[in-house]
Amino acid sequence: MVLDHTKIEEYESFLNKIPGVISSKIVLNQEGNIVELHILANIERNPKQIARDVQSALMAKYGIPIDHKVISIAQTQDGKLCRINPRLVIKSVSISIEDSRVEARVVLTKDDKTFEGTARGLNFTQGRFRALAEATLNAIQQFLGGECLFSVTDIQKTTMSGKAVCIVAISQVSKHEESFLVGSSPIEYDENKAVVKAVLDALNRKLGKLA
Repeated sequence: MVLDHTKIEEYESFLNKIPGVISSKIVLNQEGNIVELHILANIERNPKQIARDVQSALMAKYGIPIDHKVISIAQTQDGKLCRINPRLVIKSVSISIEDSRVEARVVLTKDDKTFEGTARGLNFTQGRFRALAEATLNAIQQFLGGECLFSVTDIQKTTMSGKAVCIVAISQVSKHEESFLVGSSPIEYDENKAVVKAVLDALNRKLGKLA
């Protein structure tokens, strides 16, 4: 939903009235869509509840839908930061081609730190997708400091409700635990970035426990 830039302060002032919220900052892209929503809150309430209240409040008051993935919450007590949203975000995605092979390079960021992963594969759609997914996992592995192992189980480009979608299955092994994770992302303008988004969709919710 495209927002009116002139009403950003009004939206932020409204969000600041939510219990537990100290301040808020809305970031729009050139099209007027919310790409980041930063919330500074106290520690009296669970950050997940605050995020749900932010979503509900914007929809109820202004009819603005917002993806929970763009909400970043930091909590503070006596001026000291207590908790920061652990989600990684995409900084860049690139592909280089040499003969029959491709090299994928994915750079993720969290706060002011960057994490880069690369992987190689064969130069066809499935090979390129797998290289992108593995490069993303390598960047995440760097973020985690090598404490968890991931592998791409499967990756598919499919259609749902007439829309192209990327679906990725990830196997995770940590200590004595093994998990099967699935993530997805609509393919809009950039199918390479959609692959990276699908991997993050599968893993981002677990990163806070692993980091």
